[in-house]
Amino acid sequence: MALAGCGQRGKDTIRRVEDDRTLTAAEYTLLNLAGTDALGREITPKSEKKSGERYVGIFYSLWLGQHQYMQSAIFDINKLLSTEEGAAALASLEDNAMSRMGEFHFCGEPLFGYYNMRDPWVLMRHMEMLTMASIDYLAIDATNASFYPEVCYELFDVLNALQAQGFSPPKIMFYTNSYSGTTVKKIYNEFFRTEKYDNLWFSPNGKPLLAGITENNRQASDQTKFPDIYGDSATDFIPKEVRDRFDIVESQWPNGDLNDASIPWMSWNYPQVVHSESGAISVSVAQHSPSRIHYSYQDPQSSRGFNYKTGQVEEDWQAGKNFENQWETVFTNEANVRNVLVTGWNEWMAVKQPDGNFCDVYTSEYSRDIEPDNGAYGDNFYLQLIRNLREYKYSEAKHYKYQKMSVDLSSESSLTQWDYVKAHYLDIAGDAISRNYENAVGSEVYTDFSNRNDISEIKVVHDSQKIYFYVKTKEAVTEHEAGDTGWMNVLLSTNKSEDGKDFCGYDYVINRNPEGAKTSIERSKGGYAWERVGDAEYRVYGNVLLLAVPLQLLGLSTDECSIRFKVTDNVKEPENIMSYYQSGDSAPIGRLSYVYGY
Repeated sequence: MALAGCGQRGKDTIRRVEDDRTLTAAEYTLLNLAGTDALGREITPKSEKKSGERYVGIFYSLWLGQHQYMQSAIFDINKLLSTEEGAAALASLEDNAMSRMGEFHFCGEPLFGYYNMRDPWVLMRHMEMLTMASIDYLAIDATNASFYPEVCYELFDVLNALQAQGFSPPKIMFYTNSYSGTTVKKIYNEFFRTEKYDNLWFSPNGKPLLAGITENNRQASDQTKFPDIYGDSATDFIPKEVRDRFDIVESQWPNGDLNDASIPWMSWNYPQVVHSESGAISVSVAQHSPSRIHYSYQDPQSSRGFNYKTGQVEEDWQAGKNFENQWETVFTNEANVRNVLVTGWNEWMAVKQPDGNFCDVYTSEYSRDIEPDNGAYGDNFYLQLIRNLREYKYSEAKHYKYQKMSVDLSSESSLTQWDYVKAHYLDIAGDAISRNYENAVGSEVYTDFSNRNDISEIKVVHDSQKIYFYVKTKEAVTEHEAGDTGWMNVLLSTNKSEDGKDFCGYDYVINRNPEGAKTSIERSKGGYAWERVGDAEYRVYGNVLLLAVPLQLLGLSTDECSIRFKVTDNVKEPENIMSYYQSGDSAPIGRLSYVYGY
């Protein structure tokens, strides 16, 4: 797959400029991320934030594992449909052990398993992925009058930890709809009576933003549009005594009347409407069927592969044509869009209704989850989100002049040299934690103890002969054990590999076979199969690993030294790129890479 390493086009074709930006390490990291998804689509580095207000939020669900009284077992619709017996059980209107009536069913298996939202291992990975995506806020789904405070507190702890490290993780806002007033009052009493969590609230105008229903809703919500159906909920307005605490926007439902002061979580119009007063627009992975009962799989527009331009469902629905079409609307109206709300991250479940139908989600194709799954679409939608979000929020990358510097690896006192290196990347410290938590129904405990070296910082610089890596871990780097090829690896792309001779774009791996003061440089023979092409120097000083790699062995030179790379430790299935989300530590996470010398 192609990787755009523009420094490889030759020094005569690139005019490099001085880098006069003043960036924190966290900002530098986000701007210098890149990646290529399974379909060959590129995420590229960026230069800086575009001017003006540009926010991107994501609809975020807290309910997995919080309704075990409605989940006697894991029911996975994808898996049920894969067998004749399972499909019959799913279609049956009689209660049966394979597909219980009135119970939650999963539309597919998440990459992290059928997890419980109170699992701190899952919350940390979610927040790491969304921080790396540059998501500004989570729109907590409280539309059904539940907001799961126990999960919220676990989530707040993770967000506080990331903020303390200098990152800008997503902030929090609550999106209410059913019994909005009653729900907001409960949210206020739980979290907003004090200023304890003010650092976590999404407050673009000074007060915490909150979506709900007031007397000014103007039938934008389904609750106010159809009062005969929803009864008391239609007039359950946000109480006046709590309104001063919030920056309130109206709840906008796709079947409600347009309210330009609202934030929509979904639109049934295409192109989607930009709400002129709020500057908000909905971008969703897939749609509901346009009816009040929302049986999503009954309408082709509910497929992730629906193409608005042709009115047809694309055969490769995993490419996300619906999602791409919706982002095109943002770019067409970019000057007027201040707030993009993406639907969504992790809904995953729906209840089997008495007539056998499902609301909101059905199978992997007929759902709106961006969070990677364990099979059907992998991380396609996560990387598609990042690619489009970065196009909206950031300006194109510039080719900055290289910093040239030689580094001495011979003594621990030489570590002070690294204080002057500009290419400084942060990885979240505390993401490499063990896992030991029950699944969503309490029928199984998920465990993972592959966490070992928790990578926290990386610096890179080069001179006329070598490229140097500084890798810092939270605690002292563990000693290498003979035969362990997964200890503190550097995967590296030079964009010079022959066709097919790379592993997910990486054509070299460094440090699979350290010995003495030397370690291996290996080149891909195709996939995760390597041949040794030479040696690099390495040293370990406490919690710092240093590497010095000859440029010539990588096909690089002092003036052509553009790479993409990641540092990993103890990834359990290194030949499987999805394992870089799931085990050990990977900096950056998953299929993402850092860029040096663009």
